[in-house]
Amino acid sequence: MDLFYRPTWVEISLDALRHNLQEFRGAMPQDCRLMASVKANAYGHGAVEVAREAERFGVDYLGVAFLDEALQLRKAGIRTPILVLGFVAPDALSVARDSDVTISLFRKDVIEAAAKLPLDETGKKLKAHIKIDTGMGRLGVLGKDAAIAFIEAALSVPQLMIEGMFTHFASADEADKTYTKLQVDRFREITDYMEKKGISIPIIHAANSAAGIDTPDWAGGMLRLGISMYGLYPSVEVNRQRIKLEPVMALKTEVVMVKNAPEGWGISYGTRYKAEEGERIGTLPIGYADGYSRMLTGKAHGLVRGVKTPIRGTICMDQCMISLDSVAAGAGDAPVETGEEVVLIGRQGDAVITAEEVADQLGTLNYEVTCMLANRVPRVYVKGGRIAAVRNPLA
Repeated sequence: MDLFYRPTWVEISLDALRHNLQEFRGAMPQDCRLMASVKANAYGHGAVEVAREAERFGVDYLGVAFLDEALQLRKAGIRTPILVLGFVAPDALSVARDSDVTISLFRKDVIEAAAKLPLDETGKKLKAHIKIDTGMGRLGVLGKDAAIAFIEAALSVPQLMIEGMFTHFASADEADKTYTKLQVDRFREITDYMEKKGISIPIIHAANSAAGIDTPDWAGGMLRLGISMYGLYPSVEVNRQRIKLEPVMALKTEVVMVKNAPEGWGISYGTRYKAEEGERIGTLPIGYADGYSRMLTGKAHGLVRGVKTPIRGTICMDQCMISLDSVAAGAGDAPVETGEEVVLIGRQGDAVITAEEVADQLGTLNYEVTCMLANRVPRVYVKGGRIAAVRNPLA
């Protein structure tokens, strides 16, 4: 087990992760497969350990953004099928095939490159899911006629195994489903044509987390579960009563120094905050290089002994300061000392600071809050009340 010495860490509840996976498995149509998206280091939660737990749970697929992410999982011993949701370059196709990684297919030159792959004497083919752009405007073949021609071209290449076809919804997390329904209809025009022509592709899928919550019947053959796998809702507009999620991540640190600052004493760069007389200030070993953004200056709070108290002064690269006066007042005569836990995201007693709250302070999404937490912050994985693994890239 890797060790870490700076008392700052991200705590990952594997029990909450499993709970969220089960919530969706139980809520989706019985024949709907489940993909666990572990791209972007599992949205900041740690790709390898999250993938391992998802594999133990029995997900049907893992989703990543790039081939490099897929190869990281293969090197870690992950055997579950992996779909690269983004672009895989023509010169990397043999690597994907040999590593049993499935690519997303949406460019003609990639089909042409696949057709030039040496036919493996074992019969091993490059697996692919064709991506259709029905209104996201990002990746995918655009237009019914172009999509049909592309599908037929891909199916004619013996080096390819066309295992799936999918699209991605642009606004499934909005209460108004008009545009999502338009995308569904566009996608069905293509799938209906294929059915009439007797073209069979095993896995036809469309749904992300939001669609899995609000419109599971539009998922098709597989739900691609992203942010909600980590216990966070994609927006305030989805139906939170249908799926009950448990946050997987907490961000924790400890007080490493405490001082009583004189009145008017500057706290941190620029002295944006000046202490009140005798104000008790704690220093925390976490800063913007850890993904605890400088833009949280003057807005953020931490939980100390279950009390929500403000972060004071400008957030530094590796450190920030927190006011402890309100904590001491609420905790009797015992003042906060060094070594006490501070929760910056998560629960402490009855108090909680959510990723959504931090996202609102930053003017962004909960997705970005978890993804931005730096790799140098160790991840501690907890299961059944015990530490199951610790991953520290610096060890």
